[in-house]
Amino acid sequence: MRKYLSTMSVRLFLIVIMGVLLTAAIVNLLGQRDFRANESRMREQFAFERVENIIRILEATLPEKRTEIQDVFARMGSRVTLNASPPEQPAALPAELASLQGLMVPEIADQLAFSSECGPRRGMRPPPRPSDHGLFSAPPPPGMGEPPEFEPHRMHGQCLGIYTHLDDGTQVLIHLHYGRRPMPPQNEHQPFLPVLVLLSLVVITWIVASVATKPLRKLANAALRLARNIEHPPLPENEGPVEVRNAAKAFNEMQRSIVKHVQERAFILGAIAHDLQTPLTRLRLRLEKVKEPALKQSLINDLTATQEMVKEGLDFARLCSENIHKSNIDLSALANAICDDFDEEGHHVSRSLPAKAIVMQGSPHLLRRCLTNLLSNAITYAQHPSLAIEHHGAHVHCIISDDGPGIPDTELESMLEPFRRIEDSRSRHTGGSGLGLAIARMIVEKHGGQLRLSNKPSPAHGLVITIEMPIIL
Repeated sequence: MRKYLSTMSVRLFLIVIMGVLLTAAIVNLLGQRDFRANESRMREQFAFERVENIIRILEATLPEKRTEIQDVFARMGSRVTLNASPPEQPAALPAELASLQGLMVPEIADQLAFSSECGPRRGMRPPPRPSDHGLFSAPPPPGMGEPPEFEPHRMHGQCLGIYTHLDDGTQVLIHLHYGRRPMPPQNEHQPFLPVLVLLSLVVITWIVASVATKPLRKLANAALRLARNIEHPPLPENEGPVEVRNAAKAFNEMQRSIVKHVQERAFILGAIAHDLQTPLTRLRLRLEKVKEPALKQSLINDLTATQEMVKEGLDFARLCSENIHKSNIDLSALANAICDDFDEEGHHVSRSLPAKAIVMQGSPHLLRRCLTNLLSNAITYAQHPSLAIEHHGAHVHCIISDDGPGIPDTELESMLEPFRRIEDSRSRHTGGSGLGLAIARMIVEKHGGQLRLSNKPSPAHGLVITIEMPIIL
């Protein structure tokens, strides 16, 4: 889990998701508050208009006919009681009815009362159901059948009692249903809507996070390729937004600076090695005049070792500054030929090579030199050298191992650097110039691969050199 949370894409994804959900929650709360406020204003306006219409109808009706229209009011959702006296000590109204009382009293009402039970008497037809706007709709059309017997406790909301009087002094009590309408039954498809919305949000957010972090991934991959091969083609500088183009330009400029620095270092090394060849040749000619055979041979051996060191320095400098010519080669066949050469020289090399051809892009000369140098080191400083080639997907592993003393774990990384050896001596007797592993690493990196050193796990002992290179599938 920690591994995934450490990626930029997942972090950006979670930030956007939490931000969107938090924003949606805030918007929903504000929307509900505004909806409740609008709903309260609509209920208050509806109650005011309903009471006002009832009063006008009663005043326009003859006194002896007023009792006959009470059933009509009941069908409209209200109950009218004539000659009802208001209580001397009315109960206090809830706080949410303060604005309604200010709207009705004393303009059209004398006093308001509030009850938790609302509805006509048992046996009367119930008022129509609320419409979508929270108001009362018309009675059901003919042919729809009569509704079941009405029971007050089945109604939602509360009952508002409005005490008022007509122009002739008749006291009137109007019971009016007042409250939020019941929620309509949810559609059977509605439970899936939040899931679909959340799924769409997750997909869109992940796409945004992936697109936003894509330049970072490209830059990281380019840096990894640069670490393996500084001559890798530069990044395109005319793609993506301005920030991405600027980052690509900066990265390419860094790559050019590194290549220039390496080339200058290789040029200096090559120049020194080249200039040393002339005096070394003159020294060899002069050594031929030495008359004492033992001294002469000793000096010639030292001079030969020095010339070999100069040659390795030139080779290293050439590898640093030049591109190699690659062609299709069969790595398995090349490794088999190298092992045959060692067998002919009397040095047995154990081999584990696949019978199937492993084709890759590379330089046969350089790869032969790399494997030959590594096997020669194993023969010189250890025992029982072996070469194995394993196919792993788009890569091939060349594993060279021996039964020698190995290398201390603290020195494994530094041994791949130029002129680095376990002991300080540079003599041929103790191991040469210290460029062998550096040249092998350089050849492998020129082929887009990696060279790693490791020791065999205890109780075994010996050095294991693993070369990983891409192949042609």
